[in-house]
Amino acid sequence: MSLRKIRLSKQSIIVSWLLSYISVLLVPIVISIILYTATWHVVVSEVNRANEALLQQMEQAIDNNLSGIERLSVEMALSKRLAGFINAPKPFSDSDYYEIISLAGDLRVYKMANDFIEEIYVYYKNSDTVVSTHEPINSRKLMENISGQESVNYDEWNVFFGKRYIQEYAPVTLSENGQPVKAVMYAKSILLDNPEQPGAVILFIIKETKLLENISPMNQTTVAVIDKNNQLIASHGPKTNYSEFLSYDRLAGKNGLLYGELSGEEIAVSYTTSKSSGWKYVSIMPSELFDEKMKYVKKLIYVSLTLSILIGGLVTFLFVKRNYNPLHSLIRNLSTRSGISFEEGSNEYGYLQAALNNTFAEKERIGQRLEQHRNAIRSHFLQGLLKGRLDQNVPVYESLAAHNINLTSPDFAVLLFQVDHYGKFMETGFVEPQKVRLVHFIIMNVAEEVAGSRHYAMAAEIDDMLACIINLQEGYETDDLTRIAEQVKQFVQDHFHIRLTIAVSGIHQELEGITGAYQDALAGLEYRFVMGSGEIIRYEDLPREGSVRESTSYYYPLPVEQQLINFVKTGDYEKSKALIDEVVEINESDASLSVPMAKCLMFDLISTMLKTIDEIGASDKREFLNRVNAVDRLTACETIKEMKIQIGDVLRQVCQSIQEERKQDNNLLSQKVIAYVREHYSSDNLNIAMIGEAFRLTPSYLSKQFKAQTGEALLEFINKTRIEKAKRLLSEEAGSIMEVARRVGYSDINTFNRVFKKYEGITPGKYKDIL
Repeated sequence: MSLRKIRLSKQSIIVSWLLSYISVLLVPIVISIILYTATWHVVVSEVNRANEALLQQMEQAIDNNLSGIERLSVEMALSKRLAGFINAPKPFSDSDYYEIISLAGDLRVYKMANDFIEEIYVYYKNSDTVVSTHEPINSRKLMENISGQESVNYDEWNVFFGKRYIQEYAPVTLSENGQPVKAVMYAKSILLDNPEQPGAVILFIIKETKLLENISPMNQTTVAVIDKNNQLIASHGPKTNYSEFLSYDRLAGKNGLLYGELSGEEIAVSYTTSKSSGWKYVSIMPSELFDEKMKYVKKLIYVSLTLSILIGGLVTFLFVKRNYNPLHSLIRNLSTRSGISFEEGSNEYGYLQAALNNTFAEKERIGQRLEQHRNAIRSHFLQGLLKGRLDQNVPVYESLAAHNINLTSPDFAVLLFQVDHYGKFMETGFVEPQKVRLVHFIIMNVAEEVAGSRHYAMAAEIDDMLACIINLQEGYETDDLTRIAEQVKQFVQDHFHIRLTIAVSGIHQELEGITGAYQDALAGLEYRFVMGSGEIIRYEDLPREGSVRESTSYYYPLPVEQQLINFVKTGDYEKSKALIDEVVEINESDASLSVPMAKCLMFDLISTMLKTIDEIGASDKREFLNRVNAVDRLTACETIKEMKIQIGDVLRQVCQSIQEERKQDNNLLSQKVIAYVREHYSSDNLNIAMIGEAFRLTPSYLSKQFKAQTGEALLEFINKTRIEKAKRLLSEEAGSIMEVARRVGYSDINTFNRVFKKYEGITPGKYKDIL
């Protein structure tokens, strides 16, 4: 039977392997797709961040200028001269005309106070007179001036100016050299002591170009301003017909990003909301700009996918072929020796199982009871060689000849096999004894075949383990035993997924030395506790008396234990786990660590954690210790690696318990700091370092905790507290500005002015004047 005759079928193991390798091949493809998606989101995020920066700059520039105009309107509304002309009736007298000229001069002065203002009008309802920086006009002429060439609905304007109180913005259109110019109007009523009087309205006209003169949007990007009434206040850029897409209600939230279609073109819209006016500042960008940034990434992804498929396919084919050859060789040998042909399309493992079952049945039929007794006797004889319990009445060499054992060398060694996992046979329908016998049969045959290629090998079961006695031939090398163990371990792992721990003895002389070799292997297998399962343990590598550090001790000094206690007390799981791993690694790397000392080390580590619980005085200590049950969990472990896992789990629970208990205490920190600031705000020495010293905390840790618990920086909170106290003192006219600054903790008047203007937008002196 050759490899060419085996055809692919749904039941063949080759199909299963191909599917497995193809699944692995899909991993880089899926990762490439995920990377592409992640890159797309990064590009979108970066572009959106740039748009947000532009919008925030736009918001800050416009809001600052509009705030100046609003403050100017407050000052004008309080002007006695402007308010005094409200009751002037028509027809005007000469003194009234003189007053109009004086008012026009005042308006020119107000206009010069802010470069943002294009024109100022004051509309007096009682006399239907509009005073401006130029000649006086009536309301109808005013409507024409601020409505450009468009038709004017005079009744609508009368409704607007007929409101009892006006303070709002509205888009208007001016006429400049016969051309319409977009602008924004800010209207504010002059308050009267008698609300029954008609009153007056101050109008500020701001050109759209002036409003957006400091805004420089990116190429193909449009910026726009929309007020709460869904009116377009101003816009700049190539897009002009976006009213069909944008509305104030659609731009929900303070800021955001949304996509849509405008005039058949895909667009991305970023927006933010002004805190002072509530206007929406909008940036409109074509979606194709995202695609341009992603073209290069797409090419890389396509190349990666192509290479993954081509190279992965080739590697899949080579590995399937390489892995199938040993299995095919095994099946061919079984087919030849057992006489059971391998049918095309059947499963190789199923055939192997059937062939082995048939082989056992055939051996039972042919050998019958005599063969069974012979095997039992041979196995008993080999066990006697291993344990040194031979029948003294029968010469040993006669027993060797009776069992067809031909020894040619005085050098002996023993390999001991411990099955840690039965691999694929865990999935079969065999009952437990059948599974154990089958696995033992495979291991013994593989061991005898591998060792028999150069030496003489005899395998036998002994005390639930498998032993292989090797009679080393002349010219053997020192690493032959290790090589044999590695080949047996690798073969059963690759083909049956059986995991073995193998102990390799030293080399002993004569038949009497087999017992000593067996004891060496037992000692090595016992050291499986330290090295873990699935390893090859050589007796030569085990701890020896007289080494640098005797096996009666281990590395775990008091400073390291104290350091671990400190880490655990703080609930720092990462540092505690790293320190434990370091201690275990140092001890594992030292070949002189004995098995009892390794167990003592692990119990010592768990004891440290439990002592820490006692030291910190946890409220639910007894309930926690009963729940963790650390000692029983360690006792149930078979290897030091399993103990490490259990210790790590106990450590995680201990650190989590400590963190939860201390979390309640940490939440009170921010409240204490707030109370401290409000009590000591007047001290010019108040700063983060001073507060940290008062609470015995480092400034950086205090700032971080305060920010995490309140969402506000500690220095910001100190400044805001001081400014609020300063505003109260200024409103009470409690002394000069210098005195107020000193009373709230600022020894430098310039620092006080700068901080006050940062939070209030005006200087303390201006604030006091307005009050």
